[in-house]
Amino acid sequence: MGHEEEMSDIAVQGKEVSAPTSSLRNQILASLSATVGGVGAGLALGYTSPAGPELQRSALQLGTSQVSLVGAAVPLGALLGALVCGWAMDRFGRRDTMAAVSVPAIAGWLLVAFAGTLGQLLAGRLLTGLAAGVATVAAPTYVGEVSEPRVRGALGAGFQLLLTFGIFLSYLIGKYATWSHLALASAALPVLWLLLALWTRRSPVWLLEKNREDEARRALVWLRGRRADVSDELRSLAEQVREAHKRRVTFRDLVSRENRRQFALSLMLMLLQQLSGINAVLFYTTGIFEDAGSSVAPELATIVVGLVIVLSTLVSVVLVDRLGRKVLLLTSDALMAVCLLALGVFFHLKDSGSADSLGWLPLASLMLYVFAFSIGFGPIPWLMMSELFAPEVKAVASGIAVCFNYSLAFLVTLTFAPLVTALTQAGAFWLFAGVCLLGVAYTAIACYETKGKTLQEIQQHFRDKEAVET
Repeated sequence: MGHEEEMSDIAVQGKEVSAPTSSLRNQILASLSATVGGVGAGLALGYTSPAGPELQRSALQLGTSQVSLVGAAVPLGALLGALVCGWAMDRFGRRDTMAAVSVPAIAGWLLVAFAGTLGQLLAGRLLTGLAAGVATVAAPTYVGEVSEPRVRGALGAGFQLLLTFGIFLSYLIGKYATWSHLALASAALPVLWLLLALWTRRSPVWLLEKNREDEARRALVWLRGRRADVSDELRSLAEQVREAHKRRVTFRDLVSRENRRQFALSLMLMLLQQLSGINAVLFYTTGIFEDAGSSVAPELATIVVGLVIVLSTLVSVVLVDRLGRKVLLLTSDALMAVCLLALGVFFHLKDSGSADSLGWLPLASLMLYVFAFSIGFGPIPWLMMSELFAPEVKAVASGIAVCFNYSLAFLVTLTFAPLVTALTQAGAFWLFAGVCLLGVAYTAIACYETKGKTLQEIQQHFRDKEAVET
């Protein structure tokens, strides 16, 4: 990742002064213009669930391992997108990067829609994944730089909310559309994102980084409203940009005594998030219900699961600053473990012919599972990534954490089908349940509660721990 995330961080966490007469309208519109990219990322992530079984029955006649490759292509593309996004945002700006990556997203969906070979299908999925990876970094960065502190939390949560809405939309359209028509419908979203990105203003932080102060002032006036006095805010941002130029860090700084605990905690949260099996569940929801022989139609059950994801993400937005990060993480992992154990029991009984009266269990377990994930281990690892690191190391640390997350997502998605073959459905779900139980223990022992803490207090906590142990 690049210097632009550092810029975003200092804009969020430095001294900010906004006139009380500032308007929220344009801040909301600008944020929505960026976070619409989250819907596109959700469509890409959710596509394989309704389309996967149909691809196996289509003229392409894909096998189980090939469908796994189609699913895994998106996190692989997202990993590549996350790697190049930092450079692109620094070179071309946040807004123009979002606009530019919309083009390969459109091309990717069209490739998927008209694919006649597995290679074309994989190429299209890689391109849509690339756009999803860029959106995951660029949209939150942009929102953090254009919004005031009083609304930044709510607007920042909008990306995750719209991503889950994109997953739900993919499930819903996929019930009524073929795999190719679903791809064509999904292509409309990056077109909308392109138009909105070109309409909105550039980030004032990036403009200051490029020594374009007059443009930065005009952008702030548009964002805050004509009645707002932006002089103090502009001066504060310019000072923070100058300070950031003096703080260049490397990977070695992350493993120094001052930062190693935070870095390890962030990576562990990402690890526990992905090894909870969430991407396997999201990519293969329809297939799981088909294999279960549930009394509920697989396509309908998938839509219900997608709706639960959206609603539970809303719940998380409300609870995270009330109950705290650690409580939600513990609750999330404990509930996910119970649900995965129940799913394993169902498939074990089904294999022995004793699950005829339990057709309701897969839907109930998956609904509770995605609810548990969405209130805790879905959003909170990303949130804590923004809280744990000092401003001078956040850009490098966040880049590594995002790439680590997408690498794990790729591996989990790619290996789920072979895992089921080797361990059976029951064994695979029990394995994920075991990881969740380990996550409960790790979170209880090692996770630091950041609720209500300033960045300075968080950093002081970790410095004190190092001082005690040395």
